[in-house]
Amino acid sequence: MTKFTHVRDWPLLESALFVLMSYAAFLIAEVCELTGVVAVLFCGICQAHYTYNNLSADSRNRTKQLFELLNFLAENFIFTYIGVSMFTFPKHHFDPWFIIAGFITSTLGRAINIYPLSFLLNLGRKPPIPMNFQHMLFFSGLRGAMSFALAIRNTVSEARQAMLTTTSLIVIATVVLQGGAATHALAYLRIPTGQGQNDENEALPYRDVRSNGSMVVKWGKGDNGVIMPWQLNRLTETPRGSGDGGGEKGRLARLWGALDSRLLKPLLTHARPPLTETLPSFLRPLARVLTTTRQYTQGENNLHRTDSDSDLCIDEPQPVPTNIDPQLSYNIRNGFGNV
Repeated sequence: MTKFTHVRDWPLLESALFVLMSYAAFLIAEVCELTGVVAVLFCGICQAHYTYNNLSADSRNRTKQLFELLNFLAENFIFTYIGVSMFTFPKHHFDPWFIIAGFITSTLGRAINIYPLSFLLNLGRKPPIPMNFQHMLFFSGLRGAMSFALAIRNTVSEARQAMLTTTSLIVIATVVLQGGAATHALAYLRIPTGQGQNDENEALPYRDVRSNGSMVVKWGKGDNGVIMPWQLNRLTETPRGSGDGGGEKGRLARLWGALDSRLLKPLLTHARPPLTETLPSFLRPLARVLTTTRQYTQGENNLHRTDSDSDLCIDEPQPVPTNIDPQLSYNIRNGFGNV
C-alpha cells in the first residue's frame, strides 16, 4: 500500500493507516486465538525495516514521535500498575512454597540458558564470551511487563491466581533488586561501561575481524561511512580454522544481507537496485510490474543504509553544503553558536 499508492501525498492519513495496520495485526492474531503480542512484535520489525522507508518525511517524524510517546506512557503505566496491583488486585493467592519454587526455577532456567549456550558459542567464536560477561548476562535476567501481562489475562481459578501473585513478586524483585544493582554488578565484574562499541570490543580477549581480503569502500567520512547493499558480495569470507571461527556466521549474515538488499527491499520499498536488475531474465515482466518509477529515477548516487530500521532511512540523500558562510564558521570555531 505505501509503495504502490499515492497515500504519501496525505501524511496524516498515511500515519493513521500505519498505526491502524499495526493494531490490525494484533486483532487478527487474537481472532485466530494466537498471541497478539508476538504478532505485534514481528509486525513492528517488518514495519521499521520496510514500511517506514516508504513514508513521507512528515509521516516519518509524526509516526516516530507518536510511538515514542506511546512507548513512554505504556512503560510507565505497566510498571506502576504492577506495583499497585500487588495491593489492590482482589484475586491474589499467596502460596509460599509455589513462590519459592518460582524464584528457584526462574533462576535455574536463566543459568541453563546462559552458561551452556555460551560454552557452545565459545567453541567456534572469536573473541569468546568472557566469564564475567556470562555472569552479567545471568544477573541481568529481569522479568517484566510481558510476564505480568500474560499472567493477568486469566485469573478465574485459584491456581491461576497463584501464578499471577508469584509472577508479580518475581517481576518486582528482579526489576527493583537486580535492576537497581546492575551498576554495582558491572563494577564488581570489571565490565567497562559508558563506552562505545569499539572501546567495548577492545576489552575482549581478541578482536573480531570478519574479513581480511578485498577492501570494501565505505561511503561517507570517518566512522559515519556506510557500506552500500550492492557491495555485500565483495566481502570475503574468512576460511574456517584460520583463527577467526566466524566463517559460518559471516556467510549466513552475508546471505541474508544479499537477499534483503537485492530482493526484499526492492520488492517492498523504493530501494535500489530495482528488481529488473536483480531477478532472472525470465521474471523480467513481473519485475517491471513490481518496480516503481521512483526506483528508476532516484539515481545511483543516493546513499542507502543496510540497517534501514534506524533514524537514517534509505532514499534520504544527505545535503552537501555548496558554500560555507565565513562568519558562521568563525562563530562555530570560537564557541559562539549561531550568534
